[in-house]
Amino acid sequence: MSELVYIGSLTDKVSISESGLSVVSELSYDQWSTLMQTLYRMDTAFQFALGDALNYGENRYGERYAQAMEVTGHSYQSLANYAWVSKSVPIERRVMGLSWTHHRIVARLDPEQQSLMLQRALTERMTVTALGEEVRGKPVDKVSEMIPVPDGMSPRDAEATLHNANSVCHELCETCPFRK
Repeated sequence: MSELVYIGSLTDKVSISESGLSVVSELSYDQWSTLMQTLYRMDTAFQFALGDALNYGENRYGERYAQAMEVTGHSYQSLANYAWVSKSVPIERRVMGLSWTHHRIVARLDPEQQSLMLQRALTERMTVTALGEEVRGKPVDKVSEMIPVPDGMSPRDAEATLHNANSVCHELCETCPFRK
């Protein structure tokens, strides 16, 4: 298996090739968490990279989907989505820490609105669902039908706490179904 991707401080612990990830030596929980965050960021980077490469190919060679479909195995629609989001939300407007899907949701907005919504999504730790509802104009004030919002916490803060990867949701309230 030949390594395909460099994984930061974990190079002696994991190896990624075309066929997957191998754990070479034991990972601590913190290292595993770092690995998961890195892979998440790679997923977002991959989608943008394909879109940017497609847009480059179209501008430089007039080529786009037929060749890309052949070499990547991706469908026309997937490639078209990657290219459209990359073109609609240029690299200088993209916000690190948010997924490609966050960017897809705001891609149809004007540039100023894109920047505002992406920054707000980052600051408020909005989920993809919450951002989509906000962009479509639906209220995002309910956290869940399962649990009440704890006293002294806004619904949006509770939502962010529940969906924050660094958060322990069982600390929210006594009635949380995920409470340990």
